[in-house]
Amino acid sequence: MNPETERQQLLFVWTDESSLHGRIIGWSFFDGNDKLADLTEHDYQRGVDVLADGWRLIQGSQLVNRPAGDEYQHGVLEFEWVFERVVARRVHPAE
Repeated sequence: MNPETERQQLLFVWTDESSLHGRIIGWSFFDGNDKLADLTEHDYQRGVDVLADGWRLIQGSQLVNRPAGDEYQHGVLEFEWVFERVVARRVHPAE
């Protein structure tokens, strides 16, 4: 990646199951090189939709062995996926 012409974007996605076919229940977007970049909406319903749109999967969720009866306990969103894409760097008038 050439930081002069390209920038990295990260998309954190949480699904309702341990598969990329799981329904997306939460997400967060990060673009550290472009303060004006914002992703407030997306059309992704499932993790596989993110892949189909050209994002690369760089980290999958860890599978945790839960004891019987623990499936009804509240906690953190455990099925996290981290995607990245490299896009052209925008030049802003202030630069």
